[in-house]
Amino acid sequence: TFQPPAHIPNNDAQAKARFVDDIRGPRLARISEAILLETNGNKALIAERGVTREVPRHMVLKWYEGLLLLEELESSRGQPGRIAADWFNDELKQVLQQERNKHKNGQLSSALYVERCLVNTAVTGAQVFDSQDQEWAYRRETTNTDDTLAQADGVDEGDYYRIREVIGYLPPWKAVVHSKCGFYQDFYQVRWEHPFSEVDYSKVENGCARAAGATWEPDECLPAHMDATRITVKRSWARSQREREQRVAEEKQRALLSNASGKRRAEEAEGDSKKPRVETHEIKEVKEQKIKEEKGDEKRPVPKARVRRDGAPLERDMVHLNRGHDLVVDNVEKFTGIRSGWPKHPNDYPKGYACASPPGFCWEGCDCMDDQRPQRSWETSKMWLEEPHRSASAKEAIDQLSNQTRFLRRRGQVTNMCYFETTTTRLGNTRNAEAALELGTFVQRAVASVIKAIPIRSLVSSREAVRVPGHMFLSDDLDYAALAFEASLPGGDPLPQWLRLDPQTGEISATEMQLSEELVIQIEIRHAEGVVMSARCGITNDWHMGLTTPWALATQNIMHRFNDAKACNLDHGVRTVLLEHFAEVYDFSQYAARDRTLGQWLDVMGCVLRMLRSTSVANLASRVG
Repeated sequence: TFQPPAHIPNNDAQAKARFVDDIRGPRLARISEAILLETNGNKALIAERGVTREVPRHMVLKWYEGLLLLEELESSRGQPGRIAADWFNDELKQVLQQERNKHKNGQLSSALYVERCLVNTAVTGAQVFDSQDQEWAYRRETTNTDDTLAQADGVDEGDYYRIREVIGYLPPWKAVVHSKCGFYQDFYQVRWEHPFSEVDYSKVENGCARAAGATWEPDECLPAHMDATRITVKRSWARSQREREQRVAEEKQRALLSNASGKRRAEEAEGDSKKPRVETHEIKEVKEQKIKEEKGDEKRPVPKARVRRDGAPLERDMVHLNRGHDLVVDNVEKFTGIRSGWPKHPNDYPKGYACASPPGFCWEGCDCMDDQRPQRSWETSKMWLEEPHRSASAKEAIDQLSNQTRFLRRRGQVTNMCYFETTTTRLGNTRNAEAALELGTFVQRAVASVIKAIPIRSLVSSREAVRVPGHMFLSDDLDYAALAFEASLPGGDPLPQWLRLDPQTGEISATEMQLSEELVIQIEIRHAEGVVMSARCGITNDWHMGLTTPWALATQNIMHRFNDAKACNLDHGVRTVLLEHFAEVYDFSQYAARDRTLGQWLDVMGCVLRMLRSTSVANLASRVG
């Protein structure tokens, strides 16, 4: 069974195993790479090497914290006073190195992690209580910053002794490897009050050799009212650690520069000026930084313009709507050499480089780089990869699938454009799909009628945003999130200043409460390919309250059809899922619509429409729990 490495022994047998047999720290538990799928209370569902299982939540470490533990195991290997881990293998070393390469200077920062994640969180034992008698397990929030009790003079009583000061700190990934600690908790170097401050504790299991009268104590042994002291000591340790990390980074940069300079001098001495130099990312970064420091060169801003070079409007970016582009397409005839000017001989490549083999060098007259011609048969097959048994098995699988004519057809035997298509003559039971699409069309029409007369007060109120349900106007094959919305008056004029449409979210907002006359706006919905649909919305002065609003009346009509099992013959599972969402706008016990804002109603109807369209081609199930 798993034994938590943070658990302090509470009986003689456990104490003997931990301190006499020295089975603690990385000898007691190990870590491995896993993916956290979900958490539920004190349980966590993880995937490890392709297998999912449920574990206690305290067994899961954050990814960065696990990397810091691996780094500590690597740096402390072979050092006296450290507990070695025989499970720290090459696979974990490779993971550690790959993650280091993603960070600046190839270096992880334990100081940064302590500042962001542990200053206000105590890594503690299996059962601790804070100053409000709230119970915690393994992690506790240190929200109490009143340190008056910690600063007051204490008394020796029972198993408790007075503390003079806390003079050191070790984060859990360092403490678990330290032979004087050995448990996965925050550890503090505590100097005791007189007369214990004069005792040499260096020979005991948690004593300090360099500080008289001091021992290493786990977090659960410090009272909860010392939270302010905890925070102060952690911040002090983080500052010192940041300085140590900065010195290591500077030494590494100096070493890289020295190696690069020595290599360059050696190459110049040999006269091999044609040999391509391969520089690592770190060396390039250090060189660029040095050049900037010497020349005081600052990055120049990229020139921007409001129009293209020929005076035409900029081409709008499809994602960043406030940006434009000026792309000039050159005449392709200027680049005819691209199709024939690539290297064809070993001498055409720089020293130390060559082409991929196979397939090898091109020959004179080769036109394999010409994308204006169709591919030849020898280019679409790789004979050096062919394996007779595998090819025969693949052909047999294709033939077996081709024989399943009851639900698919094999195409391409004449045109050589091979693919399978499902047959359309045998559709099976389409009752649920037809009912879902019919109800979806009913919802779509109800929403379209409601937004033709949007009350101006619904757009002024900040209680709930009113967003244009773009997919309500789109056909089934175009029902995916819009990239942008654009609005104008029917004649193409811009919207009045008091009315705004967010181009990214489709939210409509207004600053005026009264209209001189009804206003109609034209909204264009854009996908990557451009404008795919336009719709009209109306804004009026009409104002209704409670169940007299147009959307409440539309809800009654929708639910009347939904509750008619004959007219809306949906599967039981689909009906159960839809009930959960319809209940947000309809009270099934009172058979009446709920009082909801227009924004809330549109969000619910948008979700319902997508689910109805989905259930026509897939199975829906209600949530569990």
